[in-house]
Amino acid sequence: KEINTPRAKGLVLSMVSKGAETYDAAMAEAMYECLLCDACVNDCAAGYQPPIYIREARTQAVVNDLAPAKVMELIENIEKAGNIYGQEKPSFAQEGSDALVYIGEVAACKAPQMAKSLLAVLAKAGVSAKVLADEPASGAMAADLMGYVEEVAAQAKACADAINATGLKTLVVLDSYDAEIMQQRYAQWGCEINAEIVTATAFVAQLVAQGKLQPKAQADLAACHDDDRLARTFYEFAPIRALAKAAGYQVTEMFNKERLAKSCGTAVALAYMEAITKKVAAGRWDDLLRTEAKVMITANPQAYLCLSQAIPEGCQLVDIYTALAE
Repeated sequence: KEINTPRAKGLVLSMVSKGAETYDAAMAEAMYECLLCDACVNDCAAGYQPPIYIREARTQAVVNDLAPAKVMELIENIEKAGNIYGQEKPSFAQEGSDALVYIGEVAACKAPQMAKSLLAVLAKAGVSAKVLADEPASGAMAADLMGYVEEVAAQAKACADAINATGLKTLVVLDSYDAEIMQQRYAQWGCEINAEIVTATAFVAQLVAQGKLQPKAQADLAACHDDDRLARTFYEFAPIRALAKAAGYQVTEMFNKERLAKSCGTAVALAYMEAITKKVAAGRWDDLLRTEAKVMITANPQAYLCLSQAIPEGCQLVDIYTALAE
């Protein structure tokens, strides 16, 4: 629909700001029909950043009780349990002295094998990795639901304090959504993380480059999915491909790759607009089917969760850390 384009959302909010329209529930719903994937920012020749005003519109929707009911359920889950799933977050606690690993709520609750495999890979490479027993939320999920409000900043401060209390100088972050908010927002809120923040893909790729993990002989053909924030926030493309080769895959490319990669959805979007997110994920599988590969590789727990909803017959979804651990 036209309202799903960034330009149309901007025009709607412009009319509201000029007093020509009143912000209502239908407009608010349109603001939530967005993955905040930054593809529009990447493509915009004029330099506009629609996710900024879309987040602010979501803040107004929550404040004025206009947000969709499913969205409000997720926010209530965060208030109750600290995560969008409203459940006790599984613990991956372990002691270590080389680096702190941040698992994140999506991997912990919905893709635990990815988290276990990452820790196993680090152990095999001789890295003594610590995981917090009561890992706080980073604020990334709440920020996508209601913008950068005080409640999100409070989550960020609690998370940063817990991380800094370990005294470790390297923070390995599994979910790029967590890594993004830690790198780009924490300092603005006065809760900067003292450790070096590195994505799990970059950290493990460095271990491979150092010879601490023994690569397999290449065999199966596969394509790597560049998740939204790893691609358009960090511009990090080489590590996942290096890891795929180390895990024994021949890497081919989908037409939409790197900064131009199509989104496969997010965990937050899947939780409040399941049908649309599954269609988005199916569209990403269509990209794979236009290649000769039958294997899709991802390093992101949110991407893994969304892609798993629409796997075509004869295709395989692989998380890179499990492939490496095996």
